[in-house]
Amino acid sequence: MLFPSTFSFASDEHQEPPLSDKAPSASSPQTGQPHARTAKPSLDEKGQQDLDALRKKPEEFRTLITGVQIFLGRFGYGVGPYSGILDESTKNALKAYQKKTGLSQTGDLDFPTLKRLTEDDRLMNRVVPFLPPQTFHDEEWGQWIEVQGSWMLKEGNTDDILQTSRITCMREFKRCIESTASLINTSVPQLKVHTHVYDLKEWDDSKIVSAPYDGEACAVSILRISRNPQLVTRFVSLQGKPGPCAQVKAEDQQYVLEDGQKIYQILRMQKADAIQQILQVTK
Repeated sequence: MLFPSTFSFASDEHQEPPLSDKAPSASSPQTGQPHARTAKPSLDEKGQQDLDALRKKPEEFRTLITGVQIFLGRFGYGVGPYSGILDESTKNALKAYQKKTGLSQTGDLDFPTLKRLTEDDRLMNRVVPFLPPQTFHDEEWGQWIEVQGSWMLKEGNTDDILQTSRITCMREFKRCIESTASLINTSVPQLKVHTHVYDLKEWDDSKIVSAPYDGEACAVSILRISRNPQLVTRFVSLQGKPGPCAQVKAEDQQYVLEDGQKIYQILRMQKADAIQQILQVTK
């Protein structure tokens, strides 16, 4: 983002207010009667409140409008020079952008418009890395195997989190070790590396199947490796339960270990299609 201090509230990066600013306790010390708790505003409502407060700070609001003008100019809406003033040209560009994206055509900067501008800019900047090729070494199937590739959802991929794994299975130790590098595509991409150790439940001439692995938060996974056809599958069961996993939607997902070039081409085409939807092109 161009102006992280100004745009942070447009990306749902809210912090809890200090304890003194929170709602009062259930009973009033003066009357002893229960207080009606004030409903906590939604993220969009909080974002609009922050934006309204920013309008009262001329210098900060001018910085914000400059960023908005840069976004609109980048998207092809003919704004410039970037003055930081919400002038007629900028209002017309906002109205055209709002029309194309299905927002209310106010010609003004409201929170839904700012949020969409920020999301579109992030998509334009989204990293599409070239992922490693797929390998499948099963020459010593009776003793050990090694496979490598990148995980792709069975029903289609997402580039929010990209994972490349190398899996080594050793029959003598009845285990598979999965070393994974994960690229988390946020506004600032992050690379994380972790290792999972699967105990094996089954290993015959055609397949390897692990026991359920519960070492990941909110998930249980099973690894399956087929020799013919050569196919590596990871079955993941997400589990919502009290505590840190309370917001997790319980569902089952199936991943396939694919060739990195195939996933790269898919993500590259998806990004190109999305950018075409963002850009305003004059015919």
